[in-house]
Amino acid sequence: MPQYEEIKNDENRLRIKVGIRCKEHPKGRIWKTGIYPGVKKGSKKANELERKLIGEAEKEKAIIQEFGTFWIKLVGLYELHAFDELKEGRWPQSRQTLSEAISSLRKWTSEWDDKLAAKITSADVTRLLNKMKAKGKAGSTLSKMRGDIKKVFEFGIIHELINGVSKSPTIGVSVASRRRKRTEILQAAEIKKLLVCAKEFEPNWYFIWSFAVYTGARVNELYALKWTDINEQERTITIQRGYSKKYKTYKDWTKNGDWRTVSICEPLQEVISELRARNTFEKSNTKKDFSDYVLPRPGMFQNWSQAEKTRLFCKEIGITPICFHTLRACFATELLKRGVPIPRVMRVGGWKSLKTMMHYVRLSGTDVTGTTDPLDFRGPEPDKKTEDQALMKAVGAEFDTRGMGIADVVDLSLYR
Repeated sequence: MPQYEEIKNDENRLRIKVGIRCKEHPKGRIWKTGIYPGVKKGSKKANELERKLIGEAEKEKAIIQEFGTFWIKLVGLYELHAFDELKEGRWPQSRQTLSEAISSLRKWTSEWDDKLAAKITSADVTRLLNKMKAKGKAGSTLSKMRGDIKKVFEFGIIHELINGVSKSPTIGVSVASRRRKRTEILQAAEIKKLLVCAKEFEPNWYFIWSFAVYTGARVNELYALKWTDINEQERTITIQRGYSKKYKTYKDWTKNGDWRTVSICEPLQEVISELRARNTFEKSNTKKDFSDYVLPRPGMFQNWSQAEKTRLFCKEIGITPICFHTLRACFATELLKRGVPIPRVMRVGGWKSLKTMMHYVRLSGTDVTGTTDPLDFRGPEPDKKTEDQALMKAVGAEFDTRGMGIADVVDLSLYR
């Protein structure tokens, strides 16, 4: 019997605790507890109170079954579904991006854990985003959180885990958009100056920056790069692992969950040869084991302060101050300027989003180069017949120019 007599502050009282099974509840059972001074265990009054608590639990179970699952359980089911889809190659996000999204959801929406998902409103979402904003989170982070909440709700609605709701509570919740500023990147002459000065004044960083510029690899991929990944005979580098700063461990996949191969250009081959010679010399003098990892580990590289280091050094040598990750953009834009097709740049750099790549295309200027060259109003007017043919070719219609004006378009059905 779930009735317990106890004494507190010289007062006899009865504690009654009842529980009923409920698979939709995050704890698997709904518990109800009541404390009643002066009530005897097993008495008629005690049994009435016990039945009342059971009734309250049954009523709550009925509400849960009517509206669906709790938020914490919905997030857990969404996580299982997403990772299953990821294994089958049907999920648009990488493993790392998905893990970060789930972790962020659990952190920021923890106050919703004991709340039915169907009862979460637009006001709740707004309060959450305002809370994140007050904590100094950027607009892009707020927008991502809103998008992740929307994905969880859409999953719940589609799989009938949420009842009585047909749309996500994120609908109508706006996030102040930030105007995207033009990314500052290094021009070819500045890249050359960066590497020349680094070789003289920052030899350790010279190797790191060179690999970043010539491979387009992310910082965690460079940190995890091994000598076994370099095939000098075939002149290729395989980017297949990264380092997780959060978990302080190496992982056998890159950000987008895939591996890629980068060809070794002549300047990078020289850098690799210098690194081998230097490491061999150090090994012969110190008699230490040869490191499996390619790049040196200066303090600010180990402390993940590479962005600050890069920006400060750029200022010191008088070039555009950029962060370390911008060297990846420099890699992409310089390839595009030199005529490398967009699909090849995406493949070698590990980009899967065309939207991201088009940003680099705009930075390179290759999408507008020569666009206005045909404009010339200094010469004679264009021939009428040539003009008509050009215009109709542009709209994809057939046009008979014999004795006809620009507005006389022949019905295409007459030619079938």
